[in-house]
Amino acid sequence: MTDSYIYVITALLPLSACMLVFQVNPYNALVIRGILGAVAALVYAVFGAADVALTEALVGTMLAITLYAVAVRSSLTMRLGVIQDWEEVEADGESLADSKTKPDFGQLMDD
Repeated sequence: MTDSYIYVITALLPLSACMLVFQVNPYNALVIRGILGAVAALVYAVFGAADVALTEALVGTMLAITLYAVAVRSSLTMRLGVIQDWEEVEADGESLADSKTKPDFGQLMDD
């Protein structure tokens, strides 16, 4: 009866895991992943595995969240260059808007 808090903490682990699996927004999934790692570290600490709890808190929560955040941030936007209007681009002092044909990609690479 005195250890009823262990059941509550242990029940948070599958609950937060289910919330993580069904999350659509990647940033919310990162937050829930942090909560899952913190709950797992708390469960390990309650059961007496302090070394595993410390490892889970440092590696499983902090490092994984940082790496996931970088991966999610870089995968949402991808910038290859700046797209300009053909009127703004000039080649050899002559406006490309004045010419009837636009340069070939190979010609642009050779310049």
